[in-house]
Amino acid sequence: MSFDYHSRLTLRDFTTFHDATLEFVPGLNVIIGENGSGKTHILKALYAWQTARHLADNGRSAEYARVFADTYGARSAAELQRASPKIAEVSGRFGNSEWSVAFQAGNATDNGVRPTVTRPVFIPAIDMMAHARNMTGILRDYADFDRTCFDFVSMVTAQPARTDEDPPGPDIGSMRALLPGAVDWDDEEQRFHVDEDGRRMPFALAAEGVRKVAALQRLVDGGWLRPGGVLLWDEPEASVNPVWIDEIVEALVALVQHGVQVFVATHNYVVLKQTDLTLRRRRARGEPDTPVRFVALQRQRKVSRATWSDHFSDLDPNAILDQYDQMLDEDLRLADLSDGEQ
Repeated sequence: MSFDYHSRLTLRDFTTFHDATLEFVPGLNVIIGENGSGKTHILKALYAWQTARHLADNGRSAEYARVFADTYGARSAAELQRASPKIAEVSGRFGNSEWSVAFQAGNATDNGVRPTVTRPVFIPAIDMMAHARNMTGILRDYADFDRTCFDFVSMVTAQPARTDEDPPGPDIGSMRALLPGAVDWDDEEQRFHVDEDGRRMPFALAAEGVRKVAALQRLVDGGWLRPGGVLLWDEPEASVNPVWIDEIVEALVALVQHGVQVFVATHNYVVLKQTDLTLRRRRARGEPDTPVRFVALQRQRKVSRATWSDHFSDLDPNAILDQYDQMLDEDLRLADLSDGEQ
């Protein structure tokens, strides 16, 4: 069964982009680039548009200008325009629909193409589960977090949306095994706890890597990642020991096989290489193919440009791999110097 998905995104005079078009696959899309190149901005553009559309589908206010500004943590949509006199535009293709939103002087208008969408899921780079107290209440009017943080907390603290009649969710058992025990939300205390060796421990005392893994587990168990859904995860490797990356990538592939389109923004070579190895391992075992695309962002003359490939080794430029190559060259040079001194 096929589902509608994001196949293209174009950003014109929007944040750090002058005129960039990216093409995606329905499976796993991995976005890399140097700091300031716009990785998170791409994820947030997709999230803001889909969130606005989902709100409208459910009879709620869908003001693009407000949703985009809140998603980026801006005071107004005018701050998202790269050059204020020019009209900024975010457009894309979702399913068979060609949509676009134009921004000018803090206002936003669309082209009237408004497909029905699911509610997207965004896992921010910053850990929010240990700091969820009052995040869905009065704190929202005062705390300096963007919309992705508040939306994430509202999802992981909600009662599970799944029912016994629902089909089984994606198999993320290998990643779930990394957790020391069950993770539960106490609505009265307004905080998470983890059951570690029979001891109920406040979640803030758990290792941050455990909290990152628990984020995806809560979203899956809560029924937020269903077939036809979209997951956008900013820096899944943050505070996670590299030995866990294999299980995390396996979980992301399981989501893709379940019908979820996945976007990941990363700085991490281990995430890139483990994704490559996991997919090659699956092919060697004759398991179903997983569409994957690696997207590289490069900032030149204060403007970000994008290239992509369906194969990790063909990605060019690749700032992460280039840095590792430089480190290897330096290591070999210093080894030669050390040998020469002996």
